[in-house]
This record gives sequence, C-alpha cells and structure tokens, in this order.
Amino acid sequence: MLEKFFSKETSYLRTSEIRDLLKLTEGRDVISLAGGLPDPQTFPVEEIKKIVNDILTNYYDRALQYSTTAGIFEFRKELVNLSRLRGISNISEKNIFVTVGSQEALFMLFNILVDPGDEVIVEAPTYLAALNVMRTRRPNFNSINVNDNGPDLDELEKKVREKVSDGKKIKLIYVIPTAQNPAGTTMNLDNRKRLLEIASKYDFLVVEDDAYGFLVFEGDSPPAIKALDKEGRVIYTGTFSKILTPGLRLGWVVAHE
Repeated sequence: MLEKFFSKETSYLRTSEIRDLLKLTEGRDVISLAGGLPDPQTFPVEEIKKIVNDILTNYYDRALQYSTTAGIFEFRKELVNLSRLRGISNISEKNIFVTVGSQEALFMLFNILVDPGDEVIVEAPTYLAALNVMRTRRPNFNSINVNDNGPDLDELEKKVREKVSDGKKIKLIYVIPTAQNPAGTTMNLDNRKRLLEIASKYDFLVVEDDAYGFLVFEGDSPPAIKALDKEGRVIYTGTFSKILTPGLRLGWVVAHE
C-alpha cells in the first residue's frame, strides 16, 4: 500500500549485497568472509563496561543530553589527536564531524557533493556499500582498474583528459588507498602524491575512505592522502568499526572548514 507514496529516488535504493550474504550465515557455524567483521574476541568488553559505568555515574547529565550536530567537543578533540597518527596535522575540532559509522559519512558526503549527471570516478573493484549510496545520486560512473599499487593512475589521467575533451568535468574520485576493499592493495607514497597532483590539475575532489588505515601490519604504511593535502581538496572518512567495535556505530569526517 505504501509503495505508491514512495519518492522517485527510492527506486535507486538497493539493499546491501554484503548484508544479504551475511544473512545466509545466521545461525550456522560459519566464519563469513563476505563482510569486514572484526573478531568478537578483540572487543574490549571489560574496558567498555568501566567507561560506561564511569560516564553514567559522573557525567550522565552531558552524556545523555543533546549535543552539537558535529559531535561532542571533547570527542572531536581526541579525534584530532587520533588523526595525527595517520599524518593529518594542522586541523582542529572544527574540521571534525562525527557520524553514525563511516557509512553515514559517505551518505552525507555524496548527498552534499553529487548531483544527478555528475561525473564521478570509482575504483574497480570497490566497496559495494559506497556504490549503493552513490547510486541514489544518479551520477555517471567512471571506473579505473586497481593494480598492485592501488588505482591505475595512468588510466585515471587518460580518462579525465577524455572527459575534459568532451566538455565534461570530473566532480570527485572515491578511493580506498590503504588496504583497499576488496582488493587489499595499498597505494605507495609516490602514487598518493601523484593522485593529488592529478586532482589539483583537473580540479576535482578526493573522497578518501580510510576504514582500514590503522590495520596495516606488514610493509609500508604511508600517511593518509589527507595528510598530503595542501588545498583542502581531500575529504577523509574514518571509522572505529574495525579497530574498536562496529556496534558502537562511530565514524568521522575530516574536511576543510
């Protein structure tokens, strides 16, 4: 009955393919590799109990009250400190916006930045949920292949030049430069710098998804692309889902004021 009242945009919504795959494992003795689920044995349950007890005992009046839209001030200050571990400096709490996981961050960013018909670039393959969110904005997708060093930047520049010659302009590129999902590749420092040079030359934004940035245990772990950004061209998203617990639904955005 309700379907006849749905907006036109609703037809572009899709259920999460990853969540659909996870449903197949419910109630079964299966370790699913469909989604990036952390091992529950790593969840700091006792520490969380102590923190929650302390907050509800001593700070309940603030913890359970409305807060600013951007997030609790003290939390944003700590996110500034955490960002430094990824090489992101020269920011303040004013550059931080707290979200309900990085999924909401991507939803907000794509709704703010992408209009129907905009030219956007994504890696192939890339994070399915991000594609689903972006699809609701009805952009023109342009894909570039991922090789051992991340996105193929020669292919990227060629594709951007072709668009420019056709009188079109790229709005943004969405990338997962560290431990790319699902390819697992990590861009080296030189490629990160080159990506920024291309973005600056052709004037488009870089949306950097750093969900796995703190989980590189072997080889080089280059700084986030945002750490190299001198123009405010990179919008960075982070999440606690992989390094703390996904059930808390905590993510954040780092962007130019």
